[in-house]
Amino acid sequence: MVDSIKGVNTLKSCPPQQYAKYEYEVEIDGKKQMANVEKKPDGKVTIKVGNGEDVKVINTDVKGLMKFNQKHQQNDILYSSKPTDNSKDKKEVCSGRLAQILKNLALAQMALGVKSNQHLQDLTNQQILLNQQMLQQQMLQQQIMQDNFTAMQFSTPGFGII
Repeated sequence: MVDSIKGVNTLKSCPPQQYAKYEYEVEIDGKKQMANVEKKPDGKVTIKVGNGEDVKVINTDVKGLMKFNQKHQQNDILYSSKPTDNSKDKKEVCSGRLAQILKNLALAQMALGVKSNQHLQDLTNQQILLNQQMLQQQMLQQQIMQDNFTAMQFSTPGFGII
């Protein structure tokens, strides 16, 4: 294996350095402001907060950035633990007599569904019982025929002799 070639310089590769820069909206003292965050490869973080002339610079580390975000960043609506009440936006689709009729129809449909399921279950149980009775009757008839045949063998002289 060739380690070097005459006249060619080799480069040493280093792992890539992570440098991040992003911007998001925060709320400080009731005012919405933009936060510009620069994360340097050595772990130091610079946070610039403010709009226009009044810009505050915070130099910290990653832990300080996390504390800053917990304190000032707005909660994501998707993961908010408070349920939102949009009762103003909701409109009554049906009201009065029509709503009562629709509710009664829905309840009647559910009741019919339950009764029809019960009816099907009763029919299935009856069919199982009939099948069992028919099977018992067939077994009884076979037993009677076998008993008759055996009685005929014993009552007929020479029938059972081979």
